Amino acid sequence: MCAPRHLWLLAFGGLAFAGACGGFNNGPLEEGTVRGRLVGAEAGVAKVNVFGLPSMRAVVSADGRFELHDVPATSLELFMVASRTRAARAKVVAQGARITDLGDIVAPEGAFITVRMRDSGGGVPKEGEVEVEGAAFDDLRMDTSTGEVRVGPLPEGCYTLEVKADKLDEVEEEVCVGVGEELVRDIVLSGDDDDGGD
Repeated sequence: MCAPRHLWLLAFGGLAFAGACGGFNNGPLEEGTVRGRLVGAEAGVAKVNVFGLPSMRAVVSADGRFELHDVPATSLELFMVASRTRAARAKVVAQGARITDLGDIVAPEGAFITVRMRDSGGGVPKEGEVEVEGAAFDDLRMDTSTGEVRVGPLPEGCYTLEVKADKLDEVEEEVCVGVGEELVRDIVLSGDDDDGGD
């Protein structure tokens, strides 16, 4: 006569074990969707990503609309490029299992940073590239005739530039920019293969 009670206890114990071990998936409650529209978005140029998580990016449609899915339910910042000259950053609190609509976003004039690469002997490296940490700008190739890379448009704020060149040590530099600002940064990269030591 005790068998039914034992079965009930076993079933209850199994449910408790599943809950304690993550058997119930709460993922959808911890993630949400963020959407909006970039006014004046330029096809093939416009991009949106979570700042600090460049792999979490959205496709921007021809009319500037975008949706970011599976966004962690927390406070974060979006990095947005609307056109070849305009960009914006926007703070947002994503809601779990909900859609957060930012509405229309008018991006101000973006800033540009010209990075000039040189080795320790003053020469232009054979190859070079710049990446903006946490943003959707990566592998920006250096012009081998000038040693320059033009980075932008960047929204107002501070950024870490990662500057790399063939057989030379990588350099990181913090740069802060204002709306529509134009900056030039001379970066000297050193390494074992520099000719300056010969």
